Amino acid sequence: MPSVVTFDESRDRAVQHFAADLHSYVSVAVIIETHFKSKHTDSIVGIEGYRVRRRDRARRRGGGVALYVQSTIQSSVWTPLSADSRTFELLWVHVGGHLVVAALYHPPRPVHPAADLLSHIEISHDYPLADIVIAGDLDQLSDNDMVERTGLTQLVHQPTRGVDLLDRIFVSDPRLYDMVRVVSSVVQSV
Repeated sequence: MPSVVTFDESRDRAVQHFAADLHSYVSVAVIIETHFKSKHTDSIVGIEGYRVRRRDRARRRGGGVALYVQSTIQSSVWTPLSADSRTFELLWVHVGGHLVVAALYHPPRPVHPAADLLSHIEISHDYPLADIVIAGDLDQLSDNDMVERTGLTQLVHQPTRGVDLLDRIFVSDPRLYDMVRVVSSVVQSV
C-alpha cells in the first residue's frame, strides 16, 4: 500500500531538506517564489540557526521573496529612502556591516513595467559605500538594462533552471565573490 503524505508532512520534509542545503552551503540565502502568505508564520517556515526576512505577495497567488540569514549575523529589513512600493516583489535586508542584499522576483507577467522596477532599484547610486547584492529570478529583465541602470555586475553565467539562466546575482563589487556555483537542491519545488 502506498504511503500517504499530508501537506504538513510534505512541508516539514521540504523544510528539513532546505535546512540541510542552507547549513551545507550558505550564511545568507535568497529565496524566490516562496508562495508564503500572512497565514504562514515565521515559526512554520523558519530554519533553526537562521532568521527569516520575507515579503509576501499581496492579493495574488504565488510569488513572494525571502532571505534567510544566519542568526549569528546581524540583519534587519531595510527600506530605501525612495518610497517603499508593494508593487514590486523586492526585499532589501541590511546584513552585517556594509552589505545590503535584495531579493527580487520579476515574474513572467509582472503587474508593472520593467522600466518602473529599474527606476525603483537605482538606489545603489545613493549608497556608494555599501556593498550591494541583488539576487533572484529576473525572468525577462535584461542584464544590460540592470547593469546600465544600477552599475552592478552580473555574476551568474551558467543555466540555473534547465537550459535557462533565470536566477541571477548582481553585485556592486565582483571581487567580493571569487566563485559562483549553481547547485541543485534536493527539495523539489511545486
